Amino acid sequence: MIDIDAASVLRPSHDLRFRRIDGEAVVVRQRAGEVLVMNEVAARLLDLADGCTPVGGWIDALAGEYDVDRAALERDVLAFTAELADEGMLEKVESDGV
Repeated sequence: MIDIDAASVLRPSHDLRFRRIDGEAVVVRQRAGEVLVMNEVAARLLDLADGCTPVGGWIDALAGEYDVDRAALERDVLAFTAELADEGMLEKVESDGV
């Protein structure tokens, strides 16, 4: 299992392509030969996975967009992003030590 915390910076894997269609994300995993449909929140996470903003920034953005308990939001975002990373859909951007 990939260790994800609020300071982790993630980006979509290089073989992942997605488009938004009517509030959902249609995701193509090229290596796996899969097409998936994700809901609005999952689509928003893929939007936020820019390779620059840490997951804590995603949580801040989502807290401003949804009326939800902050602690529950953080727990759910961290768990779901870890699942996406474990499935090879998101990858960690490693710090270059600068």
